[in-house]
Formats: sequence, C-alpha cells, structure tokens
Amino acid sequence: MLKVVVIEDEITLRNGLLYTTPWETWGCEVIGYADNGLSGLDLIRKVRPDIVITDIKMPGLDGIEMIRQLGDESDAECILITGHSEFDYAKSAVDLGVLAYILKPIDDEELQRAVQKAVNRISERRKIGLALTEKPKEVVGKVEQCLLPDAADRNRYLDLAIQFIHEHYRENIGLKDIADHLQISESYLTKLFRGKTSYTVIEFITQFRLKRAIDLLMDPNVKIYEIAEKVGYQDPRYFSTLFKKEMGFTPSEFRNYYLPGISLSSGE
Repeated sequence: MLKVVVIEDEITLRNGLLYTTPWETWGCEVIGYADNGLSGLDLIRKVRPDIVITDIKMPGLDGIEMIRQLGDESDAECILITGHSEFDYAKSAVDLGVLAYILKPIDDEELQRAVQKAVNRISERRKIGLALTEKPKEVVGKVEQCLLPDAADRNRYLDLAIQFIHEHYRENIGLKDIADHLQISESYLTKLFRGKTSYTVIEFITQFRLKRAIDLLMDPNVKIYEIAEKVGYQDPRYFSTLFKKEMGFTPSEFRNYYLPGISLSSGE
C-alpha cells in the first residue's frame, strides 16, 4: 500500500478525503492527516508518505510554502487543492515539483486522475530505483546490511497489522489482538504505529471502520443498527455518538444529506 497524508483545515472537505475516497482502489492507505501547514510539515517528516494531498490556503503555513520548506527532505508526490482565486498561485508550484492541482469543489474524476498519475509515477520511479540499486551482496556496505533488515521488519509488521485490521474490523479487536497475532509486544506495536502513522492503533481501527460504515450508509436498505454491527460496534448508540464526533453529524444526518429524498423508517 502507498502511504497518503491529507493536509486540510476545512473539516468537511478533509473528512470527505479521509472517509469517502476509495483509496484502496488505487493501492493506497491514508496514514495520517493534519489541519494546518505547520502540523503537516511535521507529519510529512515523521511518516514519510508517498503521496501528499494538501490545500493551499491554511492557517500558519500555506501548502506551497510547506512544500518549499520540505525541499529534498521528501520525495512524495504532491497534489494541491486550490480555489479559483488561488489558481494562478497554484501554477507557481510547478517549479516545486507539484504533480497536480485540483480545483474546489473537488471533482471525483479529477481527483482519481491525479491520484492515479501519482501512483503511476511512484511505480515507475521504484522500478528505476530497483534497477539502479541491484548489486551483488558482497559490495553492499556493512552499515547498509545492518540497517535494511530492521527497516524492512518494521514495514512488514505495519503492513501485517493493517491487513489484520482490514480482515477483522467487524470483530471486537484491539491492540492486544493484533499484537498477539503478530507475536510482538503491545508496546512495540504502539511505537510502530506512532512512528509510521499519525494514528494510534485504535484510531486507525476507528478510521477504517468509519470508511466502511460510510460505504454502507449509501445503501438506504441497510439499517443504521445493522451498519453498526457490520463494522464492529454492538451498541448502535455508541456507534452514532462516535460517528458524529468524527464526522460532525449523525449517521442519519449523513445519509439524509447524501441521499436526499430517501424516506427513512422509524426502525432505523
């Protein structure tokens, strides 16, 4: 999975990118988000994403200046979100290596084209990098030999943990279940997530469950209490409270907004 971070101060737009965008379709996973440029700068330096999607106009530090300050610290493919009034400003980001810019309100097809372009470019870059770095083991430096397996192990454990969450999110899983499955300590797994994403393990599980819940909410025939059970919450009231806390409105309000004209039964 390619690692994606979203940097956007507008909560509705940010939640749309986090929860309603089909990242898995492109082989991507959102591993963190920030709501301003300064936090975004720290996040990118921490988690080393493959793709950065950032608004231009944000408090503290705008998206273009954030990218400029990163310089050669990151080789992530950057996609800018811009309003019409910032369009000419966005063009100036071309010299910073920005891959694409998308006008607000975001068009799904335009976002898809930009992300697919980023994925393709990363794939080609990795193929070239692999070809250039292939060499006999005897000429690999001792330091490189020592460091690479450790980094590979950390990435492997993270990938396996995410895979476990994808496969078992419907169940009552937590930190201990994942650590036991991977046969590593809970403290190591906690440090791994903190070091490689901006989420704790529980936050990541919650984020993934909400994405699945939103997919189910688009089907008006599925009751909300059924959705709660399908994404791992046995208490529909807790699910609705959590959903509102993260999204800003209840599951029913979300459904009414995205499926206007749908008559909801009292049994929902």
